[in-house]
Amino acid sequence: MTLHIVYDHQCPRCGAYYIPYEDVPCPNCGLMEEERFDFVPQAVDSLLYNLHSYGSFLPPSWWVGSLGDHILRILFIVFEAFRQSGEADFPSFAEQVLAEGDWGDQQYLEKHIYGIALRVYEEIEKEGFQLGGTEEEEGKEEESFDTEEEEE
Repeated sequence: MTLHIVYDHQCPRCGAYYIPYEDVPCPNCGLMEEERFDFVPQAVDSLLYNLHSYGSFLPPSWWVGSLGDHILRILFIVFEAFRQSGEADFPSFAEQVLAEGDWGDQQYLEKHIYGIALRVYEEIEKEGFQLGGTEEEEGKEEESFDTEEEEE
């Protein structure tokens, strides 16, 4: 078992799916809604739970039941790839991994999830965790993602 974030949200103006966290407006149309959701601390908890429980940010299985879970799955992939990469520059690494995603008609989510990833990384660093600098296991394939919700 792992920690899910059951949360769904659509912009009332343009219908874009996104997480209205902190002071972030809709990444598609720029609307600043009143609704805010405390996503970052919950994402940090889920990532660290996976790392402690499974030795990986990416859990052995994951069921996507909401937008929050969908975004978490992408974060798991980005953070685990970074952990295994040996790279030291998380912002550049995350930007590159997310740029390789198939965003379809939700291209706006690339930068939105990038912003979430940076905030999560910042909070994980505050917890005292060193994420980069390890060698990737030889022969291990990197997970990839698309923006379609899927069950693993």
